[in-house]
Amino acid sequence: MAYNPYLGSFQMPGIASGFDTASVVSKLMEVEMQPLNRAQEKFDTLNYQQKVWMQVDKKLEEFYDFLIEFKLQGNLIPKKAVSSDEKVLTASSSADADNATFYLKVNSLASPTVVVGEVTDSTIQKKSTIGSILGIEDDTQEIKFSISKEGGSSKEITLSSTDTINDLIAKIKGSEADVSAKFDEANGKFFIISDKNGPENISVSAEEGSLGKELLEKLGLLSGVTTTGSYAEVELSFDGINPSTTYEQLNENTINIFGTTIELKSLSDEFVKISVEQDIDKSVDTVKQFVDKYNETITYVYDLLHESKVTDKAAEDMTEEDYMKGILARDRNLENIFYKLRNMVYSSTNVDGEFKSLLSIGIGSGDTGRNYESTMKGLIKLDEDKLREALNNNPEDVWKLFATNDKTNEKYGVAQKIQNYVYDVTKFNGYIDRIAGTNGTIGNQMRSLAKEMTNLLDKLQKKEAYYYARFTAMEQAVQKLSMQGAYIQNAFSKQNQ
Repeated sequence: MAYNPYLGSFQMPGIASGFDTASVVSKLMEVEMQPLNRAQEKFDTLNYQQKVWMQVDKKLEEFYDFLIEFKLQGNLIPKKAVSSDEKVLTASSSADADNATFYLKVNSLASPTVVVGEVTDSTIQKKSTIGSILGIEDDTQEIKFSISKEGGSSKEITLSSTDTINDLIAKIKGSEADVSAKFDEANGKFFIISDKNGPENISVSAEEGSLGKELLEKLGLLSGVTTTGSYAEVELSFDGINPSTTYEQLNENTINIFGTTIELKSLSDEFVKISVEQDIDKSVDTVKQFVDKYNETITYVYDLLHESKVTDKAAEDMTEEDYMKGILARDRNLENIFYKLRNMVYSSTNVDGEFKSLLSIGIGSGDTGRNYESTMKGLIKLDEDKLREALNNNPEDVWKLFATNDKTNEKYGVAQKIQNYVYDVTKFNGYIDRIAGTNGTIGNQMRSLAKEMTNLLDKLQKKEAYYYARFTAMEQAVQKLSMQGAYIQNAFSKQNQ
């Protein structure tokens, strides 16, 4: 018996006639199945097209994500701040920081108030229980003490004998006393630290004769050393000699001056110079990334449009990747995307400012004379010297050329224009979705073909059944004739006897 993978019918060879009925029907069905095979080929082609379109969509979305970060002023035209002594202070600038030179002298640093206890028992560890420290076994007894700040309310800490030093640290942190605690096992020191910088009076106390007071004594907190916190103080000068103003009572070792963030590290006897200027090198690197990312994207699209189909492999050796090669070659919809992207980097803009095109800041095809290869492929090249000149003279307008997003007046920078277009192409129900989405042109064609293939398969099954019915009738007729022939032959034989 033979099995047809499409039709699933079981077939019997001719018995009476001696014909190979299955083979004959199979040959007949090969002809009948040609429309189904053609429909299947169309369906597979559409499926491969859909998959490649999804790859295009992904590639464009990657470019879109890059453009979001690229257009940020802090990335495209960043500032850099340089400290003449980074041991004293460091500096970093935002994109809108003023280009300036000024001097700072650090008179004091902000620090918290710290109570340092001296542990009298060297065996105490973080995992030690309060009961073991106090030498008690009764786990029903509560151990209490209080932490207070001058001008604030006292917060009570309640412990059990089974609590550990780690538990004590956690309870102090959660007491709302605005302090934290640490324990240094190596040196046997317990610390209570104010959560805020500046001078504060921290005290710990417990009732006389209580287990709480005994615990404080064991941890050395009643006789420990208190280091009073301080505020930061910084002097500002514009000549490095004469102070212009003093920033006092700073709660943090961070201060923002003229858009520049200063991190204070140590005290200084002399003024430290801070220079804020355009970071040209970083700007150039950022623009290089744009050029590279754009070229990568446009090359991907160009290669798909000019990709050749695989013709040197037998069908049984073809992989899905092989079938997908050249599937969008010269596709009009993909060509439209290519030309739109290419035109956006080559065309002028209507943005405000000195620069109206990428070419004006040194970004173009690089083609000269009769050589238009890069232009045909949509590629761009960077003239770094010309870009540096533009950044030195007018960095703000360089940023505007890329990033302007004036919806009211319909003025868009090159990168913003590309980003808007890519969004329209890749969004839900966008350009690609309408072509290759589930409800797009390709999706609708695939559904139509699937319905057509179902109908064809039904017809083929009926056709196959018809052929077998006819051959069965023939077999029955042949068998009947054979029986009649045998009867006649037998009758003649009896007459001759």
